[in-house]
Amino acid sequence: MPEPEVVPDKISNPINLYVIIGILAVGAAIYVAFQILPEEQTGMLAFVFSVGFAGGAAGFAFFVSKRAGIGVLSKAYLSLALGFTSYVVAELLYYTFDLVLGIEPYPSIADVFFFALYPFTLGHLLLNMSYFHTGYTTLQKIWIPAIPVFAVFVYIVMSLSVPDAELNFDFYYGLIFVSAASVTFSFTVLGALTFQSGALGVVWLLLLLGLMINAAGDVWYYHLEIFGHYFDAHPVTVVWYVANMFIIYALFKHIKII
Repeated sequence: MPEPEVVPDKISNPINLYVIIGILAVGAAIYVAFQILPEEQTGMLAFVFSVGFAGGAAGFAFFVSKRAGIGVLSKAYLSLALGFTSYVVAELLYYTFDLVLGIEPYPSIADVFFFALYPFTLGHLLLNMSYFHTGYTTLQKIWIPAIPVFAVFVYIVMSLSVPDAELNFDFYYGLIFVSAASVTFSFTVLGALTFQSGALGVVWLLLLLGLMINAAGDVWYYHLEIFGHYFDAHPVTVVWYVANMFIIYALFKHIKII
């Protein structure tokens, strides 16, 4: 009697709960360290973690792309790898402006590389879903655009709620990033629903969870920038680290399967 194809894949490469707990514990420890350390040390520590975690995600994505050979899967992970490589460049520029040159890093040329993560991540998702996704239901056609519309609506309401608010450069600049991040988030949710029942279901969901957390963190960040409330020790910084750790772990699990 032939054995089932889906179940062995899920059982042979399960998600280790202790790793998940470890990721959350590392995130909590970093946050506590940020609250204890002096501001100048926090900036340098944030730089090291930002480049380290994003670089790790890029490296693992390149490796998965190479292991996948040629075809849609390889191109999908190459797109993800290029996105996180761009993110590393953005972090290097951001912290060079902030810590070395003493220049306000937002807005700056670094934002071009931060923004590049969105189309590369969308490319990763759409390439994968072109292989697995069979079409859009009526409900999906409603909620996929509804998520970015809601995010943009909240952004506009929060922007205009500031005393003496005006629709200036900062408003439109932030609007571009919020729109891109929320669209990415929307398609990441669709990806999670698409891959949940496949042979790689749990591993896919882990990767997509990391991407969703990252996109949600970006939306949160640009809302903070409306009021000038962002700083290195803010919780959203740790949210990005946790997201990248989830992505690294998911890519590591992909290597063991592909």
